[in-house]
Amino acid sequence: MAETFPKPPGILATIFAVFRQNRLPCLVLNAFALALVVSYYQVPALAGFWEALGEFKTHWAFAFSCASTMFAAAIMPMGIQRLMGTLPREGNGKRLLLLMLFWGYRGMEIDLFYHFQTWMFGDRQDALTLVKKVLVDQFIMSPLWFVPTYVIALRWVELGGSWKRTRPTLDREFWTRTCPTVLVTNWLVWIPALALVYSLPAALQFPLFSVVMCFFILVVTVMTQRKETEKANG
Repeated sequence: MAETFPKPPGILATIFAVFRQNRLPCLVLNAFALALVVSYYQVPALAGFWEALGEFKTHWAFAFSCASTMFAAAIMPMGIQRLMGTLPREGNGKRLLLLMLFWGYRGMEIDLFYHFQTWMFGDRQDALTLVKKVLVDQFIMSPLWFVPTYVIALRWVELGGSWKRTRPTLDREFWTRTCPTVLVTNWLVWIPALALVYSLPAALQFPLFSVVMCFFILVVTVMTQRKETEKANG
């Protein structure tokens, strides 16, 4: 008698499960971003800090976006994992280097995209401008470029930076299940966050993005490790 295996969950079930796992980080992330935006517009005592941050970003330009994204998405998560004792014993140096290369590039790319959005739609903070920027960001650039290249890059890193090993994994399931799942999860997290990012002046948009990203990865890393520990303990 042939052995039968359970069918993998459908894409909607997968998306719902991912959202359920990350709903708390999503809510915390956007509450944190909202607090930062409110502090800019409503707390005069912080005006000097915000102005200094905007000047610092303008002065260092893409060097700021490269370094801040490297720290938020590569250095900090691996540092937390090391403190928790969850890093593999081998290959960490190469993995960190590959992650830094990708995220440094991706940070500059996102910064350039923000400049493009400002050039296209202006630097006003009215509702129509915000809607245009979020729509282009999340419904054109994300499905066509940001999400697929992000998922491919992470696979490339996990496979030791080998394109020969990565390419066969980019199969039908990758394009019909993995990418759509990541894309929808990305919408759930980043649509409200980006509405807040784009509500700031151009010089402060990428700094807020960096802080939110850093905070989000911190929360997700800690929560993921906690769940893994709970499973290991039964």
